Amino acid sequence: MLLEMNVKLRRGHFDLTTRLSINDTSVGLFGKSGSGKSTVLGLIAGTIQPQSGHIVLDGKILFDSRKGIMMPREQRPVGAVLQIDCADSAETVRDNLTAAYNRTLKHRRIFKLDFLIELLELGPILNHVIELLSAGERQRVALARSLLKSPRLLLLDETFAAIGNGYRMQLLPILKRLRNELGLPVLYASQSLGEILDLTDRLIVLEQGKVLHNGSLLDVAKQQGMLRYLGIRQIDNILPVTVSRHDYVSGCSLAHSFGLPLTLPLRPHLVVGSEAREAQVSIRANDIALSRSYIDGISIQNQIKGRICALIPSGESLIVQVDCGTTLLAEITPGACRDMALQEGELIYCLIKTHSIAYLTELDALPYQRVISHGDGHYYLDTAGPTSDLLP
Repeated sequence: MLLEMNVKLRRGHFDLTTRLSINDTSVGLFGKSGSGKSTVLGLIAGTIQPQSGHIVLDGKILFDSRKGIMMPREQRPVGAVLQIDCADSAETVRDNLTAAYNRTLKHRRIFKLDFLIELLELGPILNHVIELLSAGERQRVALARSLLKSPRLLLLDETFAAIGNGYRMQLLPILKRLRNELGLPVLYASQSLGEILDLTDRLIVLEQGKVLHNGSLLDVAKQQGMLRYLGIRQIDNILPVTVSRHDYVSGCSLAHSFGLPLTLPLRPHLVVGSEAREAQVSIRANDIALSRSYIDGISIQNQIKGRICALIPSGESLIVQVDCGTTLLAEITPGACRDMALQEGELIYCLIKTHSIAYLTELDALPYQRVISHGDGHYYLDTAGPTSDLLP
């Protein structure tokens, strides 16, 4: 998918000036309430018309103010589940979905109607009039209708929150298969970073109608103060992981990151292999203990060998930068450093309890602490004082 968008829209006191170029299979549109997420989706879907600019999807012009082109929503190769969606109120669910199915050319159909009805549990409401449905039911109907259209791009606006967690766990594998096997990209808008990371780690961050950043989560994390805006908290190290296998007897998931073996909390829903590269974990620096040697007979399952690169004073603490193939930062007291006689260049073991490792998709509610490292060579202290890179 290649989506190019450069538009301007003014509504009252809200001024949206958005310029995007997206060439990814799936992207998360992240921002706080009022940042313009729903407006951007509406502009792409065709429910909102910008005052100027252009929107092009895979070479097809959806909007161009200079050329006088405004493609109607129903003709756009886009499926959208928007918060403001309103289907014809006089229609039943059955009639609405059947019409959407029949409008799609046979050779382009991805789903059978009966499959989507069963997947989204629409059977009990097929004969109900749409205007009488609950908000969650309307969202499920809109989602089924969008998928029946067999679009080139699927737009979802806080859909997981609207349809409920039970349907979310059913829908996620379907969306991933559509993305991976059929190349159907998803642009998912949400205030929840966890919801977005279930699908992708590619982010577009919006604030007051403007793009703050467009890139991977780790790229976003390099920007000063950005992690606090994202709501990622109490994190000192962020690592992408690939799950190797799930050990149900031991109650853990075995993974690796940059060649490092890691024992993680058991998450059976993470797909073993390449698809699990979407998984990312966080480890607080003060949850990493240091030892001069490997310790037998201890409950800590992660004992990672590395070399001390730097000892960085930080207020009442000392940050130990350890090269383990990637960089881990451990936070200890100056007294512990003195007692261990730590020196730069020495070998050390990083000891990490399995359950002190957190998945980023589960971090939305954690309180804010201090962000130090993002694990790929960019280190700065996000404190009350000025933020600065500690190392190149």
